Amino acid sequence: MNQNKFITLKKILEGRTSNSKTLEESDLMVAAVSILIEKDNPDYPIYMIKRADEGKHALEWAFPGGKVENSDNDLKHTATRETNEEIGANVNDFVLWGELDPVMTLGTGWVIQPFIGEIESESKLIRNKEEVEEIAKIPLFDLIEEKNKRYVSFTRNEKRIDSRAFAYEDKLIWGASARMITQISEILESKIKNG
Repeated sequence: MNQNKFITLKKILEGRTSNSKTLEESDLMVAAVSILIEKDNPDYPIYMIKRADEGKHALEWAFPGGKVENSDNDLKHTATRETNEEIGANVNDFVLWGELDPVMTLGTGWVIQPFIGEIESESKLIRNKEEVEEIAKIPLFDLIEEKNKRYVSFTRNEKRIDSRAFAYEDKLIWGASARMITQISEILESKIKNG
């Protein structure tokens, strides 16, 4: 069953480009991330990182990635470079299929272009200790089950913000990362519903 979901997701997203209008018209800072799925593991885990204890997104669960640098050719290059920097994944060990839609952070001034793809389970990872507290492999199709979906609320600048979230074991994934995972879930649900 999970293999069918993986194949379906790959078929839908391979070569997909997003509506970059959000990025082009934004005054926000721009970043790109990689959502990598282990293609040869029957649990099809995604790689997530717990950010180091610094900055606005400290200790949050996120996907490997980061801000655009002047030396980056494009956002795909940003996602690839940052994934290599943060988790040490060799750029020859993973392939980015395509793009999800850009996601804005909740009140911290970023718009993020997510790329999704695959990686070999035997790929050697080296955690960048300055930027990453922990690397986790979370089974994608288990994560998006209804029982793991949540909502969280918090206050920023005296304003209440509600966010979709996902709970898996001791991890709470919310904010921009949760909205990316929601896109994946909705793509699969739509395919199952509409054939």
